[in-house]
This record gives sequence, structure tokens and C-alpha cells, in this order.
Amino acid sequence: MNGIQSLKRNPLFLLASVCFFLLLSILAHKVFIFVAIVPIFALLDHPWTPKSLYITFLAASILVIAIACIPERGIVLRSLFYIAGIVELLVLYLIGQYRTQDRLNKFSLIIVCVGVEYLFLKFFVYENFVADILQNKPSWIRWNIYTGYLGTGLWILLTNLLFYQAFCKKDKINVFLIAVAIAAIVLPMLYSFDLTNNPVTKDQLIRLYSGDGTNLPMPYAVYGELISRTGAWVSILIIIFTLVRAKTKKVAR
Repeated sequence: MNGIQSLKRNPLFLLASVCFFLLLSILAHKVFIFVAIVPIFALLDHPWTPKSLYITFLAASILVIAIACIPERGIVLRSLFYIAGIVELLVLYLIGQYRTQDRLNKFSLIIVCVGVEYLFLKFFVYENFVADILQNKPSWIRWNIYTGYLGTGLWILLTNLLFYQAFCKKDKINVFLIAVAIAAIVLPMLYSFDLTNNPVTKDQLIRLYSGDGTNLPMPYAVYGELISRTGAWVSILIIIFTLVRAKTKKVAR
């Protein structure tokens, strides 16, 4: 048991697990994406030093700014922009954890992730959304006409968080949370199988935010990216709350 716990806290093992499950979700079956992000959540529990966090954030920021200054960005550069932005987000979360004495939870990180993807969308960065991994599984996500295309990403992140809570949060596996996570995967799928409409596609998403919103399915044409748009506003509140709490803690000392 001690050996298993050591592996769950080993950064190299966790990084290898991310790569392994992502490859499985791409090459074997898409269902593996519902556990592929679990090691990233576990990796955030690693005791990073403030110095390493600030250096990583600075490097990612320089990359983001450099790519943003390039007028014509191909797929590779847009992908690097997205990855660097996500790295910035994760590091900011860890800095927030450090400044607030571990008072932020990972659900708030998910909300911020959804909001950041919406900002990427508004700035025409269309590569590598979390939801893209399931774009070839339309029968699973017909319900996204209500949540928006990026709502699929929230579904993936939430189920990964549940599996993280079940397997990595404590030494003992939480069977109840495993059952909840499986239900969180299966129930939306069953609902989707019962629907007859086509899901919102990434092409329709791009057309909506590039100004051509014609031929979009209802009710998506009315609400658009409701989940991600709400996430963006909630993210702002979370960031303000974190800054205020960090400042309050500093003054209290």
C-alpha cells in the first residue's frame, strides 16, 4: 500500500500516466478521457516551491506574449498558445493555493478552466479545447445544444475530478465516489442516446463567434456557450475573492 501511495505522489509517474491515458483515449477508446486528467489533479498536490512556480509562470507568459505578437498563427502555434495558457492557469492556481494556505478547491479550478476556454474562443484560439476529444462521438453529446460545445469539457473535467477524489484524495479508495463518477458518465450518455437532434459541432461554434450565426440549432442559437460564458464571469469572481483573501491574510500577519 505504501508503494502505491508513493507512486500517486511521484511527479514523473503522474506525468507518464497523463500521457498514457491520453494516448489510450486517442488510439483505443474515447472513454479513457474521463480518467486521463486525474493525474494532473494529483500533480497539483505536489509540494512545489514558490520560486519554481514563478519561474514557470514567467516562461509560459513569455511564450503566450511571443505567440500573440505573430499575426498569422498556424495550428502548431495556436496549440502552443493554448498549452502555455493552460500552464499559466495551473500555476496561478498553485500560487493561489500558496497565498491562501490551501483554501482553494479544485472545483474552482474547473470553473476557471471553462471560463478561460471561453476567452480563448473569443480571441479566436480554436485549437485543443477539452471538448474536442469527443467531437467524433456525436451520439454521446447531443445534449450540448443546451450547454454549448464547451459544456462537454466541463463534463469531462467534472468526472475526472470525481475519480481524483475517489482514488487520490485519501489513502483509501472511495467506492461511493467511484459509483457517482460512473453515473456522471453514463447518465448524460443515456440521455444523449434518447435524443434525436445533432449535437453542436466545432465548426458551428467557430461560425457563431466569427459573426456567422446562421443555421445554428435551437436552443443553441439563443444561448450559445452558456456554460463557458457563465464560467468566465464566475472565474472573475473567484480571482477577486482569492486576491482579497490573500491580501487579508497578509494584513492579518
